[in-house]
Amino acid sequence: MKKISVISSITILVFIALFIYLFKPHSPTPNKELKSFALPSPEDIIKDEETGLLIVKDVIMITFTGDTTQSTIDDIIKGINGKIIGYDKEHNLYQVKVAGANLKDIQSKKLELMTKHRQIEVAMIQTVSAAKNPGWQNRDSNSTATEQFSSMANPE
Repeated sequence: MKKISVISSITILVFIALFIYLFKPHSPTPNKELKSFALPSPEDIIKDEETGLLIVKDVIMITFTGDTTQSTIDDIIKGINGKIIGYDKEHNLYQVKVAGANLKDIQSKKLELMTKHRQIEVAMIQTVSAAKNPGWQNRDSNSTATEQFSSMANPE
């Protein structure tokens, strides 16, 4: 009789453990391809004279609607002679390089994308932050993009 009681206790514990395992919320498996962004080189950073912002001269950041297929995304980007260099697939955000483009070209392509494709929620120039706070070296407004980028990469 005692043997049956021990066996039934073990069986119940196994069922409880199995139940907990099956119904316990599990975190999703991390997907290494979910995010990947390209860092600009100092040569790719220019100052927009109109706004004073530092920008990546030939990159557009594009956010697509959630129901846009990857093939549609690829077709739209190919349509502006762009190449995906970075992405955050969870938020449908793509970093697109348009080789040889300048600020005027990027502004034009940005407007073209927003007016032609309903799948695009946002198209914007990639800016580079030059924060002014105690953790970053202050630069005067006449410093070059390379000097500002250098101070951002190596704060003093």
